[in-house]
Amino acid sequence: MTKLLILSSDTGEGHNSAASALESAGAAAGLQVSVRRPLEESGRFNRLLARFYNALLAHRPQWMWQYFWFIDRCRPNEREIFYSSARDYIRSFLDSEAPDVLLSVHPMLNHFVQRFIKEEGLKIPCFTFLTDPFPPFWQGWASPYVDRYFVATAEALQALTAMGVPAWRIERVPMPVRRQFHPLNTSQIDALRRDLKLGEADTILINGGARGGGPVYAVYRRVRQAAAGANILVVCGRNARLRRRIENLVRETNDRRTRVFGFVDDIHRCVAVSDLVLTKPGALSTYEALACEVPVLLLGVRGLMPQESGLFHAATHYDFGFAASRLDDVKDVILQGPGAWNRLRASISHFYKRSSGQELIERLQPYHA
Repeated sequence: MTKLLILSSDTGEGHNSAASALESAGAAAGLQVSVRRPLEESGRFNRLLARFYNALLAHRPQWMWQYFWFIDRCRPNEREIFYSSARDYIRSFLDSEAPDVLLSVHPMLNHFVQRFIKEEGLKIPCFTFLTDPFPPFWQGWASPYVDRYFVATAEALQALTAMGVPAWRIERVPMPVRRQFHPLNTSQIDALRRDLKLGEADTILINGGARGGGPVYAVYRRVRQAAAGANILVVCGRNARLRRRIENLVRETNDRRTRVFGFVDDIHRCVAVSDLVLTKPGALSTYEALACEVPVLLLGVRGLMPQESGLFHAATHYDFGFAASRLDDVKDVILQGPGAWNRLRASISHFYKRSSGQELIERLQPYHA
């Protein structure tokens, strides 16, 4: 059985969501699939760096431009001194997995392992899927050691060629989302509403992600002011303090139409039952909502991360969602109501055709036949 090794990281949940979708698609195609996180697995220092990134992501997203600039200038993932010290780890890592095909879904995992494979003459084809659909990109995505790239949009293809990757090494595929994200029919939605104890009013989901980052509390208050009668679902992720603040407010105001959650494994249920999803412009959280044919309101209230700014602007350009840079923008979109939100559903199907990654897996077949 052909073995596919997928390289991911816990720096942001989007990479892991894409890896999970591709893992399932690969298994369905008869591959043996392993997902590994070599950044976190390779040592305490790298784990600390990953935690620092996630702390910025959750609490200071407006600082990410400086971090983005620093990493792109220093390029630690290309430095000879770091590669030399990592060679022994890479050797044991590959020996333990013995992959037939390698696929990276992370911008910091496209150089060292792939370079080792080429230098050692290992017959392992190396692929990369860009989880960022729109530029600007991390420079780490572009690597001379990757045999073939997969991207979700024409803009990504053009940006990657501008970074020096030949166009013939790049293919377009749909963004892979996990299989549980799909549209529901009316009876299925009604059953979910009963399960979540929701009334017949419109339902708005505020998705704080796995870490509950960003101004979720302020956004919730503005949404509730603008939509007094709506059902509101708030996902706070692992941010226990945020969850307590919102739950306290719900109790104080005797708000029976708000449901507050921590980290949830079944976020697809909350998405599918909603009429509008508010989320930061992370690629996978956005595309998972689109896979359910639910319009999005992308939040850039406290600043945008560079790699998310392209998708933020694409929402209004391609008319699959709204974009809010200020809390007043959030209020304005909510006041437009379900008529304006539902108008975008037709545009969603033109922008994105739902996929669980099977097209990408099919492209790998000739290389491991």
